[in-house]
Parts: sequence; structure tokens; C-alpha cells
Amino acid sequence: MKRFFLLLLIFTVFRSYGQLSITVFPVDSTVCSGGKAKLWSVVSGSTTGNYFYQWFHNGALITDSTRSIMIIPKTGYSDTGIYYCMVSDSVTSIISDDSVHLHMRLPLHIDTLYRYNALACPGDSTGQMKILVSGGDPPYTYNWGGGSHHQNLDTIGTGFKKGTYQVTVMDSDSTHCISKEFTIEVLKLPKVTFKRTPPDTTIYLSNPFVTVSFSDTVAQEITHWDWDFGDKTPKVPNLNPVTHAYSQTGLYYIQLHFWDTNDCDSTVTDQIKVQTAQIFIPNAFIPGTGDLNGHLQVRLGTKDNNSEVDLSMVYLSNEMIILNRWGNRVYEKANYMSGDWDGGNLSAGVYYYIFKCHGEYGDDIFKGAVVLKRP
Repeated sequence: MKRFFLLLLIFTVFRSYGQLSITVFPVDSTVCSGGKAKLWSVVSGSTTGNYFYQWFHNGALITDSTRSIMIIPKTGYSDTGIYYCMVSDSVTSIISDDSVHLHMRLPLHIDTLYRYNALACPGDSTGQMKILVSGGDPPYTYNWGGGSHHQNLDTIGTGFKKGTYQVTVMDSDSTHCISKEFTIEVLKLPKVTFKRTPPDTTIYLSNPFVTVSFSDTVAQEITHWDWDFGDKTPKVPNLNPVTHAYSQTGLYYIQLHFWDTNDCDSTVTDQIKVQTAQIFIPNAFIPGTGDLNGHLQVRLGTKDNNSEVDLSMVYLSNEMIILNRWGNRVYEKANYMSGDWDGGNLSAGVYYYIFKCHGEYGDDIFKGAVVLKRP
């Protein structure tokens, strides 16, 4: 009682000098034992917009209740009573104009609550729960949470996916009730991943092959599977590894759809981009510089935007031919890798290259001049 009058005095002082207006919701409510209660306050009248909250229960401060919303996750008889909210905005402080009176119905007794059927595959809505209660005035009404339904008004709830739900049971005259949270578990799928070769997220139409595979450990945990390469070609069942060639540019999603030993299925997805290759060869280099400018580079992209590349990933094969000004071959190499030619013992001057590239759907030939400079 003394605590109540002290609060009333604080309320009067803050109400006299403060500018805040506070309303607490909901209005007086009645809940079931074991259920969840939610209270919240709405504030107006402040120019700062920065509020600090503190909730009270029957005149006593509730620790860790410093937000506009206060939730009681599992109610019991000790939670009945009157709730206030005190709010400040760094200038004024005030206790809410009104209060919430939380009532509790008399509890029923849960004799048993358990899963009624075997575990299901992830994603299935086949979970079933059974509850038996006693007390109050039967018959009882069952409310299974989460959008599921009860079967013939009996004690079995059905249609649950994996997750956490709450069941509420009320007696015939609504004077007794009980709420209980429960969790639906499902069978665990094996952890399945697959590897893609080449590992780059981009491949080229001139070398459009990708190989996918999974480990022997994965193979022991799944019974059958199929590969879908996302380009409307037929799925490939029960092969590992698998090599596939794309015939058009685009962004594709590679999917491994598998079934485990429980006949549960799932899908693992990766993506890959197929595009055409652009080749850029600089028009000059200086041997002996010790950097990229010291060799004849073949780069991917354009003059203004290019990058190093492993040419074996871009084309099936290639051949680099270097000619002098009189048309004589001074250098040639099959499967040239960027930077292979550093000019050798040739003198400074202008040379001409023919870069022949063999692709899956045709050949590309790049011709041009390059200046060999000597420091």
C-alpha cells in the first residue's frame, strides 16, 4: 500500500510538470496460465522523439523492461495485477495515465502432451500432437496454434510443419484454461554440397564445359539424385561426377536434387554465368622490367577494362605465332599462356602476332602489331 501511494505521488508530480501523454494497451485482459501476454505503451506530446521506458507491476519496478513493448512469455498467477509504464524523454517524465489489469483464469492440469506420430521430412505438414487435460468443467475446447486444426474436436492436433506452436485448452464455462508451448521436430537431412569445376562463377562459350561432383561421404548418405543444369536439357540421374556443356550465353542455376535414406528429398543450388570471351593484347612491352609489361600479355576484356586469365579456361586450345616485318616466324607456341613470350634475343622493333584460338563452337583469330622495346 505504501508503494502504491508513493507511486501515486510520483505520478502526480510528473503529471503536473510533464508534457508527455501515455496510453497503455490492451485494456483489462484475461489470459490462460502458461500463455503469452503482451503489453505496450503509446506516447505523444514530446518534441524529442527519444523515449525511455520503465514498467511497473503492482507498484514494483520490473527489471529489464525498458522498451515500449513488454512481453510475459509464460504467464502464471504471480503475473496477475496492475501494470503501469513510466516514460521519459530526457526533459520530462510521467507515469501512464491509465493502467492495465491482467487477470488469470483458473488453470487446468495438463496430464500429457506429446507427439502422436513419427517424425516427418522437412517441409511436410504431417506433424500430430496429442494432449490430455483434467480439471474444470468438461467438455473442453482445443485451440491449436499456427494455423493447424484439431481433429473432430478431440485431443489430437494435426497439420504441423517444423516449428514452435502453442495449444490452449478451455473448459465449458471458460473459467478454467491452460496454454502450453510445444515444438515440432522433423527428420534431419544430410549435409550435402557439390563441387563445380572450374570453380569460377563465369565460364566462356568457347570452352563451355562444367563438371559437378560430390564426395564419397555424401554418396553414402543419399540413395538417388539428379542433376539439373538449368538450360532445359534433360536432367541427369544418378551419375557422379557429371560434365555438361552449355550452348548459349546466360545465367544458369545448377541444381542437385537428392533423396536420403529416409526418402526425404531436398535441393542444393549453385549458379554459373556463360558469356563470350573478349581478348585484349597490349600493343607494346619492355623486356626486363620485372612486371607484367615485360612480357607479351593476353588479357581478358578490353583496353580500358581487362584482367589476367588462364587461357586454358577460355579456349579449348590456342596457338601464338609471332612474325617479323618481313613475314618470317620468329616465335610460335601451342597453348600459349599469357606472358610466355618475353621477346627472346630479338632486337627492338615492330612485330606481328597471329593468335589462333579453338573453341567448342568455332575458332577465333586475333591479329595485330606489337612493339618490342628495349630499356
